[in-house]
Amino acid sequence: MMQTITGDAGKWLDTIEQIQNTLRKAGDEAGAKATGDLLEKAYVQELTIAFCGHFSAGKSSLINSLCGKTVLPSGPVPTSANVVSIRYGHPRALIHPVKSAENPEPEIMEASLSELAEYCKNGGAYESVQVWEDVPILSSGGVLLDTPGVDSTDHGHALATHSALHWADIVFYVMDYNHVQSENNLSFAKSLSDWGKPLYLIINQIDKHRERELSFTRYRKEVETSFHAWQVHYTDILFTSLKEQNHPWNQWKQLTHLIPKLLERKTELLAYSLVSSMHHLVEQHVETVQAAEEEELNTLLKEAGGEEAILRLDIEQKTLQQEDEHWKMLPEQERKRLRQELDHLLEHAHLTPAELREAASEYLESRKPGFKTGLWFAGGKTEREKESRLERLTGMLTDQVEGQLLPHVRELLRSWGDGQGLWSAAMEQELDDIRPVTDRQLVEQTVKENALSPEYTLNYCKDLRAAVTADCRRKALTLVDRLLAQLAVRAEARRAALADARTALLAQTEAASRYSTRVQASASHASLLRSLLPQASAPSGLPRADAPAPASDISAAASPAAAPTGVARPDIAGSRNASAQPLAGTAAAQPAAGGRRTRLDAVAARLKAAAALVSPYPAMQTAVRDLHARAAALEGGQFTLALFGAFSAGKSSFANALLGEAVLPVSPHPTTAAINRIMAPASAERHATADVHMKSVDALREDLKYSFRLLGLGSQRQRAGKKPFMLYLRKASILRVGPIIVF
Repeated sequence: MMQTITGDAGKWLDTIEQIQNTLRKAGDEAGAKATGDLLEKAYVQELTIAFCGHFSAGKSSLINSLCGKTVLPSGPVPTSANVVSIRYGHPRALIHPVKSAENPEPEIMEASLSELAEYCKNGGAYESVQVWEDVPILSSGGVLLDTPGVDSTDHGHALATHSALHWADIVFYVMDYNHVQSENNLSFAKSLSDWGKPLYLIINQIDKHRERELSFTRYRKEVETSFHAWQVHYTDILFTSLKEQNHPWNQWKQLTHLIPKLLERKTELLAYSLVSSMHHLVEQHVETVQAAEEEELNTLLKEAGGEEAILRLDIEQKTLQQEDEHWKMLPEQERKRLRQELDHLLEHAHLTPAELREAASEYLESRKPGFKTGLWFAGGKTEREKESRLERLTGMLTDQVEGQLLPHVRELLRSWGDGQGLWSAAMEQELDDIRPVTDRQLVEQTVKENALSPEYTLNYCKDLRAAVTADCRRKALTLVDRLLAQLAVRAEARRAALADARTALLAQTEAASRYSTRVQASASHASLLRSLLPQASAPSGLPRADAPAPASDISAAASPAAAPTGVARPDIAGSRNASAQPLAGTAAAQPAAGGRRTRLDAVAARLKAAAALVSPYPAMQTAVRDLHARAAALEGGQFTLALFGAFSAGKSSFANALLGEAVLPVSPHPTTAAINRIMAPASAERHATADVHMKSVDALREDLKYSFRLLGLGSQRQRAGKKPFMLYLRKASILRVGPIIVF
């Protein structure tokens, strides 16, 4: 059933309860608990404004400033390890311990605000903290929600933040000025945006901005571009500073005006938030169920042979069934077909032409009583004539059979045997044995002595023909039976193989059936839950903060006086041609150079001695080379000081301070993407120059492969079509691209 939001959150109580019951029946206790929280939200009618972000980004400090007093502990190290909600009321705090198997319903503890710091820091023992305080800004039914840092080393902190987002109606995402474009930051902002709830981005500590490094206009543009690229949909971006209240880009006052404006639209925002949370919890539940079933479904899918195989299973099953039926019937069908063709051939064989019938007539005439030839010596002549006529008829019959019958019979059997794959050289010999009897005995025995008459010749020829074809048929069928026996053996073997295939296919079919059933059940479950969800349009015209002052009005903020103390800066923003001032103590350190040189040489000698001790051992050759390399570096006067740290921690600025001039570029965004080594020049001509080592094609190829795998974009060949990807890379003349060096 589809419903439409009208602004009254209370009307969705039944819907929320239905979703909760469905989730509980599905075994999703976490989802059911979160849905129960939505029920509580609908009852109490409070607008919850959540502050999320990196640890030490200033969330707790911002909340304290909004409250006008110190309610939450704050400091340079993470202080919030669990979710803390602040409401208007008599000062007190309720501590909710974490539920466990030993204590499924722990007792809620009450504490004073002075004891709050310890509870807020212990995220492992306490699930959440509720605070009531005299905060006028919340008097109209507002709640401020403080969450742990999403980038904390404690994974439970990020989980606590995610698990509490269904409480939030408005989300303020607080970021450190220097860390806005970190991947972790953008990724979490994207997850907040996907909830669909109104999202405000707060870039805190704007007092860190230095106009000489990057103009504020450009900085803001780059920030907006980054969030746009990640498809983060937000209502507004605010820049704040609690350290410098009068900073020209500080929008702190606009933030304090924004909260009451949001509370004025509490009813509308709360109703939309409930719908958004219902949608998100349902989709989260569906994803969780699908993830839990994924391994089993993948196993079933593998047993079924894959999705394409499932689509073909019915066809393959029918094909195997039809083929089995074919082989089952084949021997008998071939027997009938072959007999029919043989009978047809024998029936139409031309065995008694006119010449043979005439010879038969003469032979029959010689068999009549009283037949004789000549007058003199008639007895001898008559017997010879009878013998001659018998031999002539027998010869003509044999010739007719050899010429008009046997070739066709043999070709029929040979062709059939070849077609079935049964023919062999041995069969040719058996084929030659198919020869019907056409001797004189047959000719004589076929005569019916009592039926000799002028009309009998035709009947005699028919009888003679029938005797020959019957004998030929019998002998041919003897060979046919042997061939059919071989065909039957082959058919049984094929049927056995088909039976094995059908058994395997049956297992696939059963796996496919279970797979389809599970998928359909999961889809039906998801469809049922989604059908319960109401629909709502996002609130329009949400309040926005006034934009900060334009750059033209705050030129004073870019003056070098804003630089942090303790850094020697002899006109860093000016020309690089200006002479660099030596660092304090450099001149005084010169006399000690000889002593350092002696110590370096001594260490190099000890390294060489150590290399000599282990050089006889083959397994230690790598260590030997390393020792010699280190000794050579020390003898050359090189000693490496490496700077490590997170991006935008200030490594490049620190190096510039050590060097006394702006050698490396600095920016609030990451500027160092390669390893930079800064060394004393070997000659005056080499001062202020750089050697840039380009990546090889092989190294670039490996980087691309890694990126494609990480982003799930497929192989290079898949991304570039049939041509290898490196062909496109070579077309770009990557090896001919020179470095751009600016001083």
